[in-house]
Amino acid sequence: MNNTNSNKNEIYFIPLGGGQNVGVSCYFLRLGSANVILDSGMKTQGTLRTEPDFYSLLTSPFIMSLNQIGQIFISHAHLDHTGSLLKLMKAASHSGVYMTRPTRLLTEHQLYDRKNFTDENQRLAVQYILQRIVEVNYMQSITFNDYQVTFFQAGHIPGAMMTYFTYKGRKILYTGDYSLHHTALTGGCLLPEDLGVDILILCGLHAKHQYYRRQDDKIYGEIHAVLNEAEYSNFVTCRVSQLSKGVEFVKILNTLNITHVPVFIDSEIMNIVNLMERLGEPVLTPDNHVVNELEKYSHGIIITSSSTGMQMTRNNFHHNIDFSLHEDFEEMRGFIRLINPKLAVIVHCAQAHSEYDSTIEQVLMKDPECRTQFIFAEDSVIYTL
Repeated sequence: MNNTNSNKNEIYFIPLGGGQNVGVSCYFLRLGSANVILDSGMKTQGTLRTEPDFYSLLTSPFIMSLNQIGQIFISHAHLDHTGSLLKLMKAASHSGVYMTRPTRLLTEHQLYDRKNFTDENQRLAVQYILQRIVEVNYMQSITFNDYQVTFFQAGHIPGAMMTYFTYKGRKILYTGDYSLHHTALTGGCLLPEDLGVDILILCGLHAKHQYYRRQDDKIYGEIHAVLNEAEYSNFVTCRVSQLSKGVEFVKILNTLNITHVPVFIDSEIMNIVNLMERLGEPVLTPDNHVVNELEKYSHGIIITSSSTGMQMTRNNFHHNIDFSLHEDFEEMRGFIRLINPKLAVIVHCAQAHSEYDSTIEQVLMKDPECRTQFIFAEDSVIYTL
């Protein structure tokens, strides 16, 4: 990095997690004297819990205490972007925390509603911390001392937002996870045509997967197979990898369930379904039931987020359901060409599938109309942008 004292107007960036890996998205952005955090995720593997490396920030030239964080912006309500938020908010006690209303409801459900507090004081403390969250709307702009920020619809899941900074005439766009295409629960990202982005901080899950293509029809084919099996067996169990994907799966299944096969939904997914309905997104149909009503029926489809749900049900078939809410390589390439930033900082990036995969940089450097330079940002490294 350059000497951080050389120009107080320079922009600095540090991935505290979720650089060239997936699961702990958290990024420090320094705009003049403003200290900003983008997302605060966590990764859980069995009993192992990985959180952002705040120590690398505290030993940087920028801050000595997390209380010096001014603003925290949360892109969307997946745990790899929100899982360590409570811990960060407790340490950064003077910071404002900004997210959309759907993201707030989903985040509070994951970090508060689902917890069984044995200590009433702890429950009240968490409730007090979450009250500091400020709800924002798409297209809304807020001016702080050093910069202005505007929020845009990101797609991906309901409430997901892109965060757009204007600082000293330079324009920075943080995408969070995004999608260009519509999903069952939300539309694709919506951006004005004249943003003039200088720096794009892109969550590029597939930026090193040249041959990866998202298959829209794959999930529909799997649902047709599930419905067909349910016609000729007692029960079919479908396990989804994420709660939000469970809601998405329920919505698509209901659309295709023209024979009205009973669909049983476990309590974890049903809680998120109810949140979606509170937000004005209809999901349920008369064919849907809570899983506790299973004994009243002789056949049906069971949707669960739990691996134990496979063993506890009377099914002849089971499916592990997974599908992507992210852009594939070609869609990402088109997005970068459309934005055409001077610099793209790639984060939230999974490793290449094989030695034959090219990166998005290697492909776009051959495009004469693309002016973009690339940084594949590594965790805990300070970048001058």
